[in-house]
Amino acid sequence: MKKVPKYRFEYLGYDVTKLKLIGQGHQGKVYMLPNDKVLKIFYNPEACKKQLEVLMSAKNSRFFPTVYDFDSHSIVMSFVYGSRLSYYLKNNNINKSLSIELVKLIDELKKLGFTRLDARLGHIFLQPDDTVKVIDPRESYERKQPYPKSMLKGLQKHGDLMLFFDYIKHDYPEYYKSWRKMMSREPRH
Repeated sequence: MKKVPKYRFEYLGYDVTKLKLIGQGHQGKVYMLPNDKVLKIFYNPEACKKQLEVLMSAKNSRFFPTVYDFDSHSIVMSFVYGSRLSYYLKNNNINKSLSIELVKLIDELKKLGFTRLDARLGHIFLQPDDTVKVIDPRESYERKQPYPKSMLKGLQKHGDLMLFFDYIKHDYPEYYKSWRKMMSREPRH
């Protein structure tokens, strides 16, 4: 009987031992590919399936990476340039255009029918053209989160929450009122 290897090294025709590892998290590893693409390998095929469903439902959205290929354990998608918002805000204050862009992202999540209207700052990347993209969308349809709690808490942690609210109050008064009210109910750490 042929022994099955414990680990796979090839996914979608790519030998991961020859690729540069650029990220690793709870769900898997991400490797850089040529032509501005990445290969994300998942530890669990169910996590791969769920992320693929989210990315495919958002395939026409400018806020998400483009999917090029996939199998049961991996996805080839576009590389997301830029800086994680969590890193960017350590050295920079939020500005009006970024604030408006974040609201547009939440609007897009709502239009896509997501029940989780949220993204962590570490999963939002500020692009060189001042737009944002989201990586690693999780539980977008499973978890119910009617306002961007993690995003707002991240802005609060960086001292940018009140600035954010000031920037959006005239253009998005309904979010301004609703989100301020929700955040006032949150315990402070």
